[in-house]
Amino acid sequence: MGTDAGTDTSEKAPIGGRTSLTQLDTWLEAMDGETLCLTGKVTDCWQPVDGTQENASFYLKDLSIEADASSFVFSGDSAETTDNLSQISGSADADQMSILISSQKTTSQINEMQEIFGKNASALCYLEKDTTLPKAGSYVRVFGEVSPFLQATNPGEFDTAAYYRRKDCLFALRKTKITAQTKNYGRLEEFLSQLRYESEVLFRKLLGEKNGATASAMVLGRKKGMDSEVKALYQGAGISHLLAISGLHLSLIGAGLFGLLKKVRLPVTLSAGISTWILIVYAQLTGMGISTRRALVMFLLFLAAGLLKRTPDLPTSLAVAALLLLVPKPQRILDAGFQLSFSAVIGIAVMIPVLQDGWEDVAPSLRVTNRVTDGVAGWNLVRAAIARACRLLRKNILAGLGITMTMLPFLLIHFYEWSPWSVLLNLAVIPLMGILLPCLIGLQLVARLTALAHCLELPQHLLCAAIEAIFSCYEQLCRFTTALPGSILHTGYPTWQALAAYTIGLIALAVSGKKLRPHLRLAAAVCLMGIFLIRLPGELKVTMLDVGQGECVGIETREHHVYLVDAGSTSKKKTGQYQIIPWLKYIGTRSVEGIFITHWDEDHISAVGELLEWSKSSRVKIRRIFLPDVALKDEVLETLLQQIEEADVSVEYLSAGEHMTDGALQISCLHPYAKKVPEDRNDASLVLRLSQGDFQMLLTGDLEKSGEDWLVEQARPAVEQPQLAAQEQALPCAPSTQPAGQEQALSSRTVKPARCAKFPPLHHPRRRAPRRVQRDGRSTAGFGTAGAGPDFLRQKQPVRASGAGNAETPGRAGNPLVFHGGGRRDTGACWKEKSENRN
Repeated sequence: MGTDAGTDTSEKAPIGGRTSLTQLDTWLEAMDGETLCLTGKVTDCWQPVDGTQENASFYLKDLSIEADASSFVFSGDSAETTDNLSQISGSADADQMSILISSQKTTSQINEMQEIFGKNASALCYLEKDTTLPKAGSYVRVFGEVSPFLQATNPGEFDTAAYYRRKDCLFALRKTKITAQTKNYGRLEEFLSQLRYESEVLFRKLLGEKNGATASAMVLGRKKGMDSEVKALYQGAGISHLLAISGLHLSLIGAGLFGLLKKVRLPVTLSAGISTWILIVYAQLTGMGISTRRALVMFLLFLAAGLLKRTPDLPTSLAVAALLLLVPKPQRILDAGFQLSFSAVIGIAVMIPVLQDGWEDVAPSLRVTNRVTDGVAGWNLVRAAIARACRLLRKNILAGLGITMTMLPFLLIHFYEWSPWSVLLNLAVIPLMGILLPCLIGLQLVARLTALAHCLELPQHLLCAAIEAIFSCYEQLCRFTTALPGSILHTGYPTWQALAAYTIGLIALAVSGKKLRPHLRLAAAVCLMGIFLIRLPGELKVTMLDVGQGECVGIETREHHVYLVDAGSTSKKKTGQYQIIPWLKYIGTRSVEGIFITHWDEDHISAVGELLEWSKSSRVKIRRIFLPDVALKDEVLETLLQQIEEADVSVEYLSAGEHMTDGALQISCLHPYAKKVPEDRNDASLVLRLSQGDFQMLLTGDLEKSGEDWLVEQARPAVEQPQLAAQEQALPCAPSTQPAGQEQALSSRTVKPARCAKFPPLHHPRRRAPRRVQRDGRSTAGFGTAGAGPDFLRQKQPVRASGAGNAETPGRAGNPLVFHGGGRRDTGACWKEKSENRN
């Protein structure tokens, strides 16, 4: 699996001085879009391989805020270069000066910002177009627009802000302009930066864009620009660890280099010193990630043990590596790379010896009495070879199983799914990695020498052919594996009960497993891993996903059947990939029973195509798509129907009076009436009522006033039937004024929202709604988005409405927030089942 972590759970951990993350969020929300002037050290430069500077970036470390605009020097399009950044003086151009002065703060505000940054803070700077990257290791003075990283607002969504905070990167600086740069810079850092860029360009030139990007990820740790299909294929098959620079890479390079130097009869101490230096440089070249640091520390300890003629100890080396990583930055323990890397080594140290113990005594003998073959030397050799191969295969399978057992909880916590066939697949791909990695490194060396000696062109072509063959083999193996039954197990985010039971069972197996017979021990290990597949009946959960300007409502029944109401957005790109699909993975979706498309405006259907593609690749079947049964047809609808037909999904048309049941849940269609001729798409909106026991919910799409009036007329008879009254209602997304009697007509009992947005950014619901909530004595604070008012919520988060009518927050979510259905990004209302009889 990949190493990208999910949402962060340490929002209250201190960062920099006495500052908490809450203070940092407050500052970022206040500074969003403002110009800020900073000085700091340039590290980790990146530019596109096509040579352009578009989206080129670098990290600015050792941040310091400049309070005096007069210290800035800006002349034309180039920055001034000086020996000492603090000695720069002068004045900026008039236009630039006005920008700089507008961003200045008082001395106390500057000091407060500096305290928030802390000592080790950094910022990710994206250069303005046609601006040259500064030299790595130099100190620069820049100004640009503050852009906070996005926080996860949906269950399962990747938390970009938490990911960068664990790297001490607090915010991004857009449209960065460099106004001054020191002449001195880090020679080694700049050399590695240029080497990394040139190597990536060379890989793509020799191997093509697709294979070149994969090679860059494997050797340089540069996943940016990697083909999305290949990346998804590796993740789905469970071999994406090949793309993370870790113990596999460092052990192959370090051990191979050390052995090679000893063979040329260099002294052991000198060989170890050269190997250590090259390995450290390589780790810096690849970005020195957490798994790389862990592998580097452990390899150096093992090398030192050999030089001192001491026995290396794996648990001790692992503990030293953990201390060296966690003491400076304890928050690293939350990183997916840390958890997966260390859990894999724990599996090697603890579980593999347990699972491999005792098999020699119970292994079946290949000895077969046969008068013809007995005594034939050739047959005895073949039989011995087969026996050795079987023992080796069994040993490797048990080793892969042992590593997987310790990694499995962290895989499911971060990625919500697992490929059981990856245990067998790794038996093929890891040995091939021992050939692939030397070939990739050799290609870099040979390609550079070919420019000097053309006689090396043949070895270069042979290396390229071998590398492409291995990459092709990897892809074919991944495709074959993902096509097997049970290739992807969709478990969802594991419950605390499952994690507790698995942890207890794993510890018991590690401590007492050797007392069991090998076959029983293996059966116990497999059954233990199956704990995460157990799904007990739950409650009805309705989740309003934050998709920006759009709508997506997720419904999960007691039996874990999943429905979606709309799936689209016009303010967020790839909302299916980044918001909706992560939520489906988070809850462990194994099939989508249906997608209700209220109407086919872009903000309601833009993600449907992404969902259909994901359904094919992940083998999560979408059974039906429901559309309103109206006479309105247009080009957008025809395109949508073509996508659905190509995905082999059935389409059903709904009209008023139709309903369906799924267990205890009933979904009724209240609008449109059959064969209605609507004025526009909004007028064609499906209106759905969800009913389960005392819980009811109304979803109205983008219904126009004429449709509301018709709906009210149809609902008037319900005034005398309280049992049919809606107890929970999602506001219609079109900001129209409801008829005065609609509330009484739709319900004979009062439906009171528990909380409501205060001054929502798109002025919907209207301001009178929060006032009414306040008049009833309930709070309007704690909901909203940045800039929505003084009482906005720092961590935006959707609500789940349970079957009992209670609002509950998801396991990793934080605080609840509703983004109700409809074409507006709305903080909406969290409705609870607090009703009273109304006269």
